[in-house]
Amino acid sequence: MDLDQRISTGVPNLDSLVEGGIPRGFTIMVAGNSGTGKTILGSQFLYNGLTSEPDEPGVYISFSESKSQFYATSKKLGMDFQKFEDQASFSYLDFVSLANDGIQDAFEEILAAIRSINAKRIVLDSFSALSMSFTNRIESRITVQVFLGKIMRAEGITTLIISEIPYGSNDLGNGIEESVADAVIKLEHGPDNASPIFLKVLKMRGTAINREKHVCSITSKGLTLYPKQRIEMDFPTSEKRVSSGIVNLDEKIDGKGLVEGTLSAIIGASGSGKSTFAFQFIAEGVRKHNESGIFCSLEDSEGEIKRMGKGFGYNMNDLVSNVQSQEEDKKGVVLGDREGEQSARLSILSYNHVDYNPDAFIASLEENIKTKKPKRLVIDGLSIYEHRYKDDLHDITERISSLVRRYQVTTLVTLLGAQKNIFQVTELNLSPLFNNVILLRFVELYGRMKRIMMILKVSMSHQDGAILEFVITKDKGLEIVGPIGDDYTGIFSGIARK
Repeated sequence: MDLDQRISTGVPNLDSLVEGGIPRGFTIMVAGNSGTGKTILGSQFLYNGLTSEPDEPGVYISFSESKSQFYATSKKLGMDFQKFEDQASFSYLDFVSLANDGIQDAFEEILAAIRSINAKRIVLDSFSALSMSFTNRIESRITVQVFLGKIMRAEGITTLIISEIPYGSNDLGNGIEESVADAVIKLEHGPDNASPIFLKVLKMRGTAINREKHVCSITSKGLTLYPKQRIEMDFPTSEKRVSSGIVNLDEKIDGKGLVEGTLSAIIGASGSGKSTFAFQFIAEGVRKHNESGIFCSLEDSEGEIKRMGKGFGYNMNDLVSNVQSQEEDKKGVVLGDREGEQSARLSILSYNHVDYNPDAFIASLEENIKTKKPKRLVIDGLSIYEHRYKDDLHDITERISSLVRRYQVTTLVTLLGAQKNIFQVTELNLSPLFNNVILLRFVELYGRMKRIMMILKVSMSHQDGAILEFVITKDKGLEIVGPIGDDYTGIFSGIARK
């Protein structure tokens, strides 16, 4: 056993929770209800060893599933164990019908299989089924402690024990497997399709572990864990300004616009112009400043977003496609407004919140930021997560803030805000997480609906404190008309007193 020599679990992103992997020679207990992915985790653990450099032969010991079932299921997940069995680096032992009088022979067969291929990893699935073969608890404890606690460690084998948790029970095991386990990982069912499985590392000796509960899902590639975006405090800063794209708004913010790399909240009721504001911001960067951007929606499809842009006079083909020139065919490169420079491009991403839990969404967002390298980003409709994750929305927003500030992406987030009081920002108290906060509101005057905008705070800037009236037109989209007139004074003073 060597705490400094670690091996991968084979599950994407799980190693990062345990200092990069499992210490070689450890015994790990994986406990969970039926259907939480325990067997798949064990399969990935072994398959990772078989495909690593140098390879680590493995043995899967099953007391609950036949060899043919295991091979068929694993192959669907991209793991061809038959190939490695043919190469004499993997062995599957089937003890589904094991009885008490055959336990000794079974253990001898296991040891022989391990030594014949010089196995470095084994999975025992499941200990719950194995324990039923013993006539008494004392015999079970002695056998397990000798087999796992002494023999496996003496052989330098890393062992993963699967333990079944009965529904309705809070016990991880029957106490026997826990007594020899160096590490404990728990899997449990989540509440919905977006968060189908939760994984939590409860224990790992000599290791600083991440104790947060993480969302997992089973895909065509096996069990995947979604990492939680780390929250940081130190970020690169800039004094450069970024145009908002809204006619007459930049002059109200020191005459310069938003500070590059900051996070802005556009808060308003449904139909107040949040998405229009956000789209103009992203289109401004692409069209006028040759800045690649991402418009990410949690409420609308890509087609709906394109239709919205087209409705305000934008040529969506020009925005979402790189402008190609005749020279591209010769050189194989895309030229922008300046010779030799790649043209900016708008990427539209649409996420179904029913299928994407917040961790999966943020992880996907980071991958797109890495690959597309946007200068501007819009997250339209973050409030959609309030329905299922109200208690976590502050944490979700803080993780998004940390992500975009680390990559220095100037970001706009739209939030739905109920208009109970015209000066109330939001019931969720997310405003402190944003560098800039702009409120969009409706007012009624003499039987006509008017839209107003209030700049509540802007980073590193002196903002105009006036309440601004704005309109949305087909030609210009959202446009600031100017400060409200004297006719509004009585209306606002009355609302403010309520």
